[in-house]
Amino acid sequence: MTTSSALTTLDLPEHEGRLLTAHLERLVAWDPSGHVRVVARGNAVGVYAAPPMRVVSFVALPLRAPVADEVDVSARTAAVRAGLETLPGVTELRLPEPAVGSPGLALLPPSEGWQLPIHGVSGDVVPEVDAAVAEFRRRASTVVDPQALAEQIWERPSFGGLPLRVLHAARRLGFLTEDASRVTACTMTGWKRLTTVRGQVFVRTHTPTQRPDLSVVR
Repeated sequence: MTTSSALTTLDLPEHEGRLLTAHLERLVAWDPSGHVRVVARGNAVGVYAAPPMRVVSFVALPLRAPVADEVDVSARTAAVRAGLETLPGVTELRLPEPAVGSPGLALLPPSEGWQLPIHGVSGDVVPEVDAAVAEFRRRASTVVDPQALAEQIWERPSFGGLPLRVLHAARRLGFLTEDASRVTACTMTGWKRLTTVRGQVFVRTHTPTQRPDLSVVR
């Protein structure tokens, strides 16, 4: 993994910087001690996270200017959020010193080889997720092992054959909303992926080997 010093600063357009700020704040609220992996290459920056659902989330945003050298830094999510400063027309991201990250981010999702795309509408998928959350809350107080109940619910197959945990993570991160935007489920050897207009969520079926893509999801 390539690393970078604390002096590395990335510039994003102001609007995209605000989107990144909101995303990092959702991650911190979900997992205050969590880590992200920030990868900048060419004219895009990608932020990978490993929310506590055994999934990998990803957002990619454009940079104001291409980076000369690839940047690849793992750090505490809160520290990356603290390094964001929005100014008129630009958001500056000053990356912190690298820190030992989540094992779930050691190998990133692949960019090629995805197959069998299944398309849907975000607003059509949301009710299934909300119903599962309501079911867990209703049943959790009546079982001996709520964690086992959670595993049972979140492993259920859902849209496009994705385990429900993927949709739940996407819902919590604001990727799935009650609108008419398109969502897509894809699969490949070792992975499944949910793509939305706001970001992606991946789940492993075994260890990946390919290089990640920084294509901006808009």
